[in-house]
Amino acid sequence: MVKKLHWRPGARESKKKIGLQFSEKMVGYISATEDFVLGEKRGRAEGNYLSFEVTISITDIEDFSKLSGHQAILEGFVSSKIWGEKIPIHQGKFSLFIIDKETGQRQMTYSFCFPSEQGENYFLYGYKVIAPDPQKIDFWDDLTTLYTRIYQGSSPAGKIIGSGILRFQLTSLPAMLASYKVIPPPPLGQKMKIINKFFSFCYGEFRDTYLRKFTPFYYTGYENLILTGQLRSKSGAEYPFCFFSGIHDKDFPWGDEESFWDMALVIQKNEKEWLKLALTDRVIEGLYLDVEKGEYQYAGPLFHIKEGQQLFRSELQRKNLPAHLEKVKIKMALHFAAERYTTVNIPFRLIKKNEQILKKGKGRNLAEWLPRLNSLGFTLTPFRIFSGQGKIEIEGGDLQEEYSLIPEKTIGEAEKATLHNLRWPKLAYKYNCQLSPPCPDIFLNLQTDVLWKKRRDFRDKLEETIGQMVKQFVFWRLRLQPGEGQKISERSTPPFWQKEKSILELINDHFPTAVLKRQISEKHDHQGHIYLGLEEETDPLNLGSINSEKVVKVAAIKNQNKFRALDEVLAQTDFFDKLAQAQQSAKKSQEEFSIIIKPNFMFMYSLNDPSTYTDPELIEYLIDRIYERGYRHIACAEARSTYGTFFTNREVKTVAHYIGLKEKNYRLIDLSEDLVEFSFSGKLGQHYVNRQWQQADFRISFAKNKTHSYAFYTLAIKNIYGALPLENKFFEYHHQRDIFETTIAFIQAFPVHFALIDAHLSADGPFGIFADKSPNLTQTIIGSEDLVAADWIGAAKMGLDPLVSDYMKKAVEAFGKPHIQVIGDRSVYPHWVNVSDIIPLFAFNVLDRQYYFGNLFYSLFAYMDEFFQYKDPGLGRKFARELAQPLKTLFFQKVRKGELNQDLNRELFSSLTKLL
Repeated sequence: MVKKLHWRPGARESKKKIGLQFSEKMVGYISATEDFVLGEKRGRAEGNYLSFEVTISITDIEDFSKLSGHQAILEGFVSSKIWGEKIPIHQGKFSLFIIDKETGQRQMTYSFCFPSEQGENYFLYGYKVIAPDPQKIDFWDDLTTLYTRIYQGSSPAGKIIGSGILRFQLTSLPAMLASYKVIPPPPLGQKMKIINKFFSFCYGEFRDTYLRKFTPFYYTGYENLILTGQLRSKSGAEYPFCFFSGIHDKDFPWGDEESFWDMALVIQKNEKEWLKLALTDRVIEGLYLDVEKGEYQYAGPLFHIKEGQQLFRSELQRKNLPAHLEKVKIKMALHFAAERYTTVNIPFRLIKKNEQILKKGKGRNLAEWLPRLNSLGFTLTPFRIFSGQGKIEIEGGDLQEEYSLIPEKTIGEAEKATLHNLRWPKLAYKYNCQLSPPCPDIFLNLQTDVLWKKRRDFRDKLEETIGQMVKQFVFWRLRLQPGEGQKISERSTPPFWQKEKSILELINDHFPTAVLKRQISEKHDHQGHIYLGLEEETDPLNLGSINSEKVVKVAAIKNQNKFRALDEVLAQTDFFDKLAQAQQSAKKSQEEFSIIIKPNFMFMYSLNDPSTYTDPELIEYLIDRIYERGYRHIACAEARSTYGTFFTNREVKTVAHYIGLKEKNYRLIDLSEDLVEFSFSGKLGQHYVNRQWQQADFRISFAKNKTHSYAFYTLAIKNIYGALPLENKFFEYHHQRDIFETTIAFIQAFPVHFALIDAHLSADGPFGIFADKSPNLTQTIIGSEDLVAADWIGAAKMGLDPLVSDYMKKAVEAFGKPHIQVIGDRSVYPHWVNVSDIIPLFAFNVLDRQYYFGNLFYSLFAYMDEFFQYKDPGLGRKFARELAQPLKTLFFQKVRKGELNQDLNRELFSSLTKLL
């Protein structure tokens, strides 16, 4: 496919500004408090009314509709019992549908200054929250409710004088609608067309906010600027630089209600050193970008990356700024010529077989219901930037620098783009734009694919079905050349990049879907030309911190030799250094220092399926390594499980010996014995703990890598649930209390100092915790000093959002999620099968709530090696187990002989999942 893109040289035609005016009146009550609702209530009782009548003036509708626009002028007067009647306002501003950087929600804001009758200055700031209520349709309340605050002085930096709520009265609506007028007055017949354009803009925002649950589509866009070339310092020295900045609207790129604005600047000081400055946030106050007008302005904070090359948005949300970042101030004013190329459509096309289906029979109804299926994809307008005037001032820390652009040695590219897409499947994409001032050509690449191929939620099967009809894979290249035109081809050959490196990486890790990385990279072509530019890439693995200042390592080592993998994990995570530090802090000798390892083996059912319990050889290998270091007070500990209420030989030491644990250089501890009372927080309350677990100096969770029918996955955090002491866990913790809160309370009381995950042979599938029809040879060991971090990577490697588990949600709330540095293999386990969310719903709402039914269910379907005999069940239960025997035989197909019929069992699991 070859298309001709026409280049439009020359200055942009000046257009006559068309503005709009309308009036609005808000009335309500305030009182001397910081609480809005309380202020309204008290203000009404005290008679402290407040109102304002204003005219909102939009000077240019086109500018107002742009991403960095949405602002207008407020003029009018304010009336109040406290400050007087009809007081003229000044410095009034109105913002429509701006994004609040704290919440990510749309807002309408009103602000102005006014003097009292006594001559004192005050500042009013109010906002309307444009966000749907999940319980009701509330758009009218949102549009008419203004949360209002009054400050002393001329800005919100002053003391809060009062707060309350003002409201737009329905009786004022006719007057408001009648007040709309176009400025200057248009030709006859054009007024309604211009007003309709404004209302269409407003409707689009309301549709995307309040109707998002009723449509599988989303619509978003961005405006982006890239410059590279030379800067001149005040001394006259010249320095290579690269700069990018973008404004990305809400829902870009995944339709998950998030947004981001950013900027990054690198200046090469010498062959090895780059000055690296960057900032990213939902919204950057003071940033203005208008590509068509050729204007870029920003004055405000920026962050100097003193070490390394990365800046995570989550780092900027911490209470204390990381040591490698330094806050500075920057002032940028750029004026440039932007030459526009023809807009390009990059469609996501219907898969051919689905395109034929939509033309026939019932498919026509779907096509009529979803006409937007044919308009999915990117619409992109590229611009060639000719640098004009530009000045950059940097101040802060050791930096006191001033630069100006060198126009003849600078080249740039800009884009205005929209994205129309389905909410599912989520989009994966790679983008890059490379520029080199000596070379006139600009190279752009865009490649898209599917981020997650499987939908977890059974409730969203419609989105999944529709999503499967569209081919989201696009591979698109663009070569911008100066002149009368240029060509674009999906199969054009890019320059052969001989080497490339990343200079600065900006990590947007605040999205609930995935991570979006934007970076400045350097590439060399075969002729030796150096290209600098912008690269973008999506990443499903989020390594940023949540409510934590910690930075920790997680090693995920893949190796066919499980012992070498474990050794590498211990080395990369400084395990023995941390062990020595803990010993020194405890002020004990190596012989006295108590180490307890908590593996997962009390849910094992058969020696022929080792995927369900921590490998005994790995447990003893770890113990041997610790023993070699001189430590002597080592124990391996487990607590009894509910299986002990159904079967014989389920004592901890009996099961441990059965799987091959020999007690060489260590002791076996039954955590269900030698109990002492302890006062725990939350639902665990007054409960018990094993004395040796309580007194241990260093606790290690050595989990097995498994899916879980309650929590989607079971790793190092869930493994500590197994340390809860009472045998009938199903009754005590599932039915009586709560498995999630009790586990977190137990960890809070007795912290775990290191986490290991045995993922060399793993149990996936709907019921991985109980049995695996075809164990997954994942050949990986994971380790970290932090439970949350280890499980975060473990879950991500299963292809899951770690926060899908309530164990992880509550752990992050209790302990925070540290910033993670991954060492080793980050890839998702191949052929991994996760748990459908219908299974946890059934487990919680049916089995756990009805204890006797749940207990009966588990007792009837539990299967064990012959070594574990079923306890005398009584005639009725024995008869029921006989009836269930064919299903158990199918479920555990030939496990007893170590022969797993994978195809047969896979069909069974698929049938059970659909049935549930």
